Amino acid sequence: MSTNNNSNSAAAGQTIREGGFIARLFAYAFFYVPFYLIGAWLITMSDAKWTKNPLFGIPTLDILWGMFLFAIPFILWERSVRKFRRKHGLSIWKNITEELLQMEVDQRVAKEHKAFVNNGLVKEAVVDKGDIGYWHGLFEKGAITKEQFEAKRAELL
Repeated sequence: MSTNNNSNSAAAGQTIREGGFIARLFAYAFFYVPFYLIGAWLITMSDAKWTKNPLFGIPTLDILWGMFLFAIPFILWERSVRKFRRKHGLSIWKNITEELLQMEVDQRVAKEHKAFVNNGLVKEAVVDKGDIGYWHGLFEKGAITKEQFEAKRAELL
């Protein structure tokens, strides 16, 4: 039973990190409902004087205020998720699993390339713009026009 709860919590946590907005709302509810129910039960069972006197005098407002107090950690959690996504240029609203995987792959490839260069297995690619082959490749790809290629060829030859 506890392994199932741990896997559910892990899945909800991963959904909050990577999921879209609606999925994050469901994941927050997964954590919030037990948190709120346990907190409300503890407050109800408490003998403290402040728990017996209503704050606003209207039970509905007191319940809403209590729900808001328990929601503050989740509001701050959503704020940190949005801040992370803005900082890294990721979408706030949609699932970012693929983007996170691509960022991880890019970092790993950059580290491997740097290690290969440091160990002398690979040389850094140096583009020689004075080589006619470079400009011919650009012309073949359509990156420059025929006139630009002819001008560069005349300049280099």
